[in-house]
Amino acid sequence: MNCPDLWGVWSNLERIRENSLRPQFVGWREELLTRLEEGLGKAFEPEGEGAQAAQKACHLAQEMGMAYVLTGEARYAARAVEALEFVKADGARWDLIVHNEMYPQDTADLMTAENAKACASALSWVWPELSDEQRKGFIRMIGERGGKPIYEGARAGCWWGNALNSNWTAVLNSGLAFAALMMQKVEPQTAREWLWFARSRCIEMLDLAAQEAAGVEGAGYWLYCFGSLQDVVEALRNVNGDDLYTHPFWGKASRFLPYVALPDFSAWVNYADTAYKGMGGSSFFHGVAARKGDPLAQWYGNEILRRHGGAGWKNVLYYDAGVPEQPVGEEPPCRLFASIQLASMRSGWDDDAVFMLFKGGSNAWSHTHLDLNSFFITGYGERLATEPGPEPYSLAYWHSIQPVVSTAHHNCIVVDGAHQRVPPQYAMSFDLEVAGDCYSRLSDHVSNEWLEMIRGDATTAYGDYLERAWRDVVYLKPDAFVIFDDLVGHPVRCQRNFEWMLHSECELRDIEGGIEARGEKGSLFIQPLFPQGCEHKYVEGRCIPHAKEKRLSAVSIRPYWHHKWNVNPAKSPYPHWDQRGDGEPLYDNNCQYLVVLQVARAGEQPRYALEKLESGTAKGVKLTSAEETVVVVFNHGGGQVEMGGVQTDAEKTVVRVRGEEMTWAMVRGERLAWGKRLV
Repeated sequence: MNCPDLWGVWSNLERIRENSLRPQFVGWREELLTRLEEGLGKAFEPEGEGAQAAQKACHLAQEMGMAYVLTGEARYAARAVEALEFVKADGARWDLIVHNEMYPQDTADLMTAENAKACASALSWVWPELSDEQRKGFIRMIGERGGKPIYEGARAGCWWGNALNSNWTAVLNSGLAFAALMMQKVEPQTAREWLWFARSRCIEMLDLAAQEAAGVEGAGYWLYCFGSLQDVVEALRNVNGDDLYTHPFWGKASRFLPYVALPDFSAWVNYADTAYKGMGGSSFFHGVAARKGDPLAQWYGNEILRRHGGAGWKNVLYYDAGVPEQPVGEEPPCRLFASIQLASMRSGWDDDAVFMLFKGGSNAWSHTHLDLNSFFITGYGERLATEPGPEPYSLAYWHSIQPVVSTAHHNCIVVDGAHQRVPPQYAMSFDLEVAGDCYSRLSDHVSNEWLEMIRGDATTAYGDYLERAWRDVVYLKPDAFVIFDDLVGHPVRCQRNFEWMLHSECELRDIEGGIEARGEKGSLFIQPLFPQGCEHKYVEGRCIPHAKEKRLSAVSIRPYWHHKWNVNPAKSPYPHWDQRGDGEPLYDNNCQYLVVLQVARAGEQPRYALEKLESGTAKGVKLTSAEETVVVVFNHGGGQVEMGGVQTDAEKTVVRVRGEEMTWAMVRGERLAWGKRLV
C-alpha cells in the first residue's frame, strides 16, 4: 500500500532536511531533538488521564514522526508507534469536547480534528517502519475516532457543516479531510463522501474570503482558520494532485494581516476576539510564499520569525529559499477592506507610525462585541485609543453580554447606557443585511497622499434609539483625526443620555481644551469642540482581561444635562415637547459630536491649533499649523454654507491651504470656494 504523503516529505526529503539546518530553523530542530531524546531514555508512559492523555499522545506521535523524517533514526519512529498504539487502544478516549457545556449536542470538537490530523501526519511520516496490518489499523482508528464524529455532526446540523465565517468550520473539516485522504485505499466509498464534503466546505470558505482575503474573527482566528484550510490544500495537492492553490484567495492571502498588526509588529490589533498577545503564523506565510511565489508572504514570514521567533515543523516543510522578499513598505499604507467593512489607516510602515483601525461590519458576524463604529489608534509605539479584547471563554461569556463585549467598553457612542442591537442569527455571508438590523456600512471613502475620509453608518445598530447614527472620520496625515458623530433620535418624550467613549492604555488627564492620553513615548490629545458646553468624566474599573497588568483608562464625553426635577425656577414649567414651553428645550433627542484627536511624541504639543466653526446645523473645525491651514466642514443638512473661509454646498468638505497651493476633497456637492477663489 502506497503512503498517503500528506505533507510531501518523501518527495522533498533532501530539501526538508537542508531547511532544518538553516540558521532560522536550526534552533527549533536542536530543541526538538534534545527534548525528545530525553524521553527516549525511559519507557513510554502516557501523560495525564482520559481524553487529555490521548491528546498528548497524538501530539507526541507527531513530534516523534517529524524527528524520524529529519534524522532517519528508527527509534523515533518506534516511539511514535508506541504513542499511536496507546491512542488506538480500546480504552483510549477522544471525547475532549470542551464546549459541551455550551453545546451539549456536539459530537466533536477542535481537538477531535487536531488529534486526527496529528495521527494522520505521524502515520504518513513513520510509514516505512510499519507493516500493512499496522497501517490499516491506524487508518481505521483515525477514521473511527476522528473523521466519523466530525462528519456525523456536520450532517446532523453542527455549525462546522455550514458556518463559513467560523474557524471551527475550517479546523474540523481539515480533520475530516485528513481522515478521508488516509482512508482512500482502505474504505474508498466512505473516503469519497468525507472528502467531497470537507473539500466543498473549504472551497466555500475560500470563496467567501476571495475578494480581499479578509476575515471577521480577528487575526488569531484568521490564522487558525485559513492555516487549517492551508493544511487541506497542501494535503490534497500532495496526495491527489488536486491543486487548490490556484484559488484566488491565495494570491491575496498575505495582504490582510499586515493591516491589522500594530505598526511595530509587536502584536495584532485586539479587535473581535483577538486577545492581548504577540504575533505568529510565520509558517502560514512561508507556505503561501513557496506555493504562490509571493515575495510579500516571504518577507512577512521571515519578519515574524525575526521579531518573535516561533519556528516549527511547518516552516521547515514549506520554506523555499528561492523566493525573494518584498517588504510590506511597498504596499499602500491605507486600505479599506470593503468585504468586511474595515478601514486601516496609517502614516507609513515604520515602527513609530500613527495608525487607526476603524470598524464597520455586522454584529451578526462571529465574535461580535457590539462595537460598530469603534476605532483603535496607536502612535510612537503607544496604544492610545484601544480596546479591552475578549475575556477568557466561559458559559457566561457566550450566554450573556459580558462587560468587554458591551458597547460601553469600546470607543463607541452609547445611548441611554444601552448596547447596540444584538443579532437575531449568525451570518454565513458578508452581506450586511442578511442576518438582522445590526450593522455599520462604511462608505464615502476618499483617499489621497494627505487625506483619508470615511463614514460608518451604524443607524440600524442603534435603531431602537436613533434615526441616524453616522460617524465620519477625517484623517489628516500623518497625525490628526477629526471625528464627527451625527446622532438623530426618535421623537420620543424622554431625556436621551449620549456618551462618546474612549479607552486608552495610557493615563488620561485633564488639559486646557480637552484631555490627554499620555504615554512614555507618545500622547493623544482629545479635543471635543461640539456639543457646546460638553462635559466629561473618567470611568473607573476598566481592564484588559488577558493582560491584567495593563491599565485601561476610560473617559465618557457627554452633552450638558441634569435631572429633570432640578430645573431653574426661571424656566417654563411646561415640558420641552409642549408648544407652550419657552422654545429652548431643557434637553434634546439629537446630538452632534465633533472631536479632534491629535497624536504627538511625548513632551510635544499637537500640530494644529483649533477653531470650531458653526453655521446652522453645519459643524466644522479650522486647523492651523505653521505649514498649513485645513478647514473641515460637515454639512449634513445640505444647502450653501460659509465657514472658516470655505463656501460649499457639499455634505462633507476638506480644504487644505499651503501658501498659494490649495488642495481639497468633498462628498456630494457641486460648489466649493475658498474666500473669493471658486474651485
